[in-house]
Amino acid sequence: MPSRKVRQAVPQQDSNGSSSGEGLDAGPSEEIDEDDLCPVCQLLLFVPVITGCRHVLCKSCMATWADVSLATSMRIVSVDEKPRDFDSATGLEAKCPLCRTQTSASLDAERSELLQSKYPRTYSERQAEETEGEAGGESIQTITLNIGNRHALVTPTDGSANMHDWTFFVKPSRTDIIEEVQILLHPTFRPSHIIRSRPPYEIRRLGWGYFTITAAVILRAGYSWVSSDAEPSLEGVQNGMLRLEWGLDFARFGGKGAMGRCRLKVRSDREWVETRDLEDEREVGRMVRQYQQDGRYEPPDEG
Repeated sequence: MPSRKVRQAVPQQDSNGSSSGEGLDAGPSEEIDEDDLCPVCQLLLFVPVITGCRHVLCKSCMATWADVSLATSMRIVSVDEKPRDFDSATGLEAKCPLCRTQTSASLDAERSELLQSKYPRTYSERQAEETEGEAGGESIQTITLNIGNRHALVTPTDGSANMHDWTFFVKPSRTDIIEEVQILLHPTFRPSHIIRSRPPYEIRRLGWGYFTITAAVILRAGYSWVSSDAEPSLEGVQNGMLRLEWGLDFARFGGKGAMGRCRLKVRSDREWVETRDLEDEREVGRMVRQYQQDGRYEPPDEG
């Protein structure tokens, strides 16, 4: 049975070549097979990708709506591995926007060429729409978060059992979008809650055994994590904070330590503008929280 066809109007262009929403009915249109529509945006497929679960959708829709799970994205690697760039739609495993299956996607170049040939006018308009969308409003960006520890055995000089010299770290491929990293140690350490608002986001300690460390990575205002594992930040920004857990590793890679590599996505609101007053307020807030954790904070005298 033939596919049902829909008529997609093509916006007219002004003398400068920009598209306009006016006069859609008067402009040219092309009949588009329903099978050639993206199931997410319901527009003609543009730069289509195909997932492992056999769904076909626009590359931009895959990048925007495929949710990244922190647990499934982590890979154990050497502490010496350097972060690499990756594509937000085809460079990681994510949950399919349609069936929520953990999957990966690849470009469908053959279908892309077919669509361009079959619908030249509409495909050209879709290209203009995508370009315009990238220039303003929200955009999806990528970041690699490395979390782990370096390790070396030492001989205690004070008669204690503290023979493990370790450095715990969170190494983001981008520091420009990180507001702060909060590190939560075992309660036997003093202080056990450390805030790092500047790179390097790390701490070094001596200890006798291993335990799990939690690190909360908080994004700057205007950015949010594209992950169901994200939480509101301390300032109430939706999906502004991501908690990572790492069990100290004293054995892998010849006892040198190890790290988990997480490939993740963030959403950027390019129209958001941070004011200087707000930045100053957030800086003061960070200092107060750190002083409180260190026991050095004294509230101002109200009298």
